[in-house]
Amino acid sequence: MTSTNVNFLEQSVSKFQSLEIDDRLTVLALLYTEIGDEIQSLCLSNDVPNENTANLVAQIQNLPQQEQVSALRQLLNKDEVGDPQIPTEEYASMNADDKLAFWYQLAQNLGTTIIGLPDDYIPSEKATEVVDLLHTPNIEDLVTFFKRVL
Repeated sequence: MTSTNVNFLEQSVSKFQSLEIDDRLTVLALLYTEIGDEIQSLCLSNDVPNENTANLVAQIQNLPQQEQVSALRQLLNKDEVGDPQIPTEEYASMNADDKLAFWYQLAQNLGTTIIGLPDDYIPSEKATEVVDLLHTPNIEDLVTFFKRVL
């Protein structure tokens, strides 16, 4: 078993959770874009997409792009009550691995069936700081981070 850098993890989770919701989405999009293949090979190699995960991804893909953003905000912001067409309780009931797979599947479709970051988008300074902090050579630490914040 590999050891996780607890200080790194606590600091990363704390900084991520202190971000505005749109900055959190930005950080997830940037990280998944950069290291998605590594996450897939490390975590998702034996898993056929869970039916609930695939259904939730499909529901979000079927929304107009602006509503996709609202839906993703709701899923990340557990305190926000939002559009009843988004089954937030279904997401909330997923285990950490399913949530990781859900966001991975979304990331695979960024810019196609899922709204992506605009080409001219510049992340906030705080979001950039979190992304920079998470440029760790230890992919297991990053996976643990995702499982804690999703």
